Amino acid sequence: MTSWEYASVITANDAQSQRAGVSVKLPHGALERQAGDTSSVLNRLGAEGWELVSYHSSGAGTWGFEQFWLKRPVE
Repeated sequence: MTSWEYASVITANDAQSQRAGVSVKLPHGALERQAGDTSSVLNRLGAEGWELVSYHSSGAGTWGFEQFWLKRPVE
């Protein structure tokens, strides 16, 4: 039976600064701010074997939030 580990990518958009912050939470690790945009972070994780399994987006007014959940098999 395959065992999985999970990670999340969180993007929060601040309209006042007009900058998006992208953070990644890997198994057994702290939430860490990443360089680059959401697409480049997700592509890097994909190259490391992570697979996107879920996505959620919400926002109101000038504020937005996205969360991506990923998984990969534990070897």
